[in-house]
Amino acid sequence: MLEWVRIPLDHEVPEGSMTPVTLAGKRLILYRTRAGYFVSERRCTHQGADLLRGYFEDETIECPVHQGRFNVRTGKALSAPVTLALKTYPVRAEGEAIFVELPGPAAGQP
Repeated sequence: MLEWVRIPLDHEVPEGSMTPVTLAGKRLILYRTRAGYFVSERRCTHQGADLLRGYFEDETIECPVHQGRFNVRTGKALSAPVTLALKTYPVRAEGEAIFVELPGPAAGQP
């Protein structure tokens, strides 16, 4: 079961920036682009590097270790050495509140 979870923010996320978020035991990144907000896993699919240390521009995050790039909107791997997509999550903004859709506690239960 999926549920919308409010992202607790103690600051505004300016356009063109990213911020770490931990929800439901998941280490995530919230990105803000001209097109809106996007959320992805925080670890590179290549060797697990922390993408929060990477270079973020437009809708692309670059891994700080091997420079593989991902589209933050879709998670698609854009350049070698990354080949596996980055896990992304649906996001919605309601006024100043931002929500991400995550598996709830009952996810995977019969």
